[in-house]
Amino acid sequence: MKYYLLREDVQFPERWYLGDIKHCNNWLFIDPPSEYMEPCTYALEVREEGVSLDFSLAGYASVPILSEKARDALVGIPDVDEPYMNVVLEPVTVAGEHAHDRHYVMIVETQLDCVDESRSAFKKYEVNDPVRPDRAGEYSVFLSLVIDPARVQGKHIFRVKKHSGALIVSEEVKLRLERADLSGMLFEGVNGEGEVIC
Repeated sequence: MKYYLLREDVQFPERWYLGDIKHCNNWLFIDPPSEYMEPCTYALEVREEGVSLDFSLAGYASVPILSEKARDALVGIPDVDEPYMNVVLEPVTVAGEHAHDRHYVMIVETQLDCVDESRSAFKKYEVNDPVRPDRAGEYSVFLSLVIDPARVQGKHIFRVKKHSGALIVSEEVKLRLERADLSGMLFEGVNGEGEVIC
């Protein structure tokens, strides 16, 4: 199976820009500790009004936000259907003119050590890194990301371990989202067909 880096379409015309999820540490949506994310409805700020997108990244932590249409397109994917395992979709109330639309925070709990380092180009934080010594050994940037499908364990939606900003989806997820004609998402192959920077 092929895999893709899921990105936000920042060039979408007259689009909205989302702010932070209120009253919580937004980084915990990207790297959730076990048993932290209690079921609830979150509240989300809008930084700049505009056309609402089916997929957006919100605030300083780039938290994935899905429309109801996007959520429905994922029904049937095992990672989503199994309650509170792998991918959790929690309702979020969006402030402003989009308050009546239904949106969901996508919390991706699965992180996989699945980088094909022999085919990828990357840099890692050093032990004495001047900015982030606490992240020594983790990836700081990929100049070309390639996923090893043999290490993906059949997952369809996951983050790259030690580089949790990289949100990866399977070809099946990509095709479902494309067939649903959703706005705001771009897919870049991470199968060795070209350079993917993240």
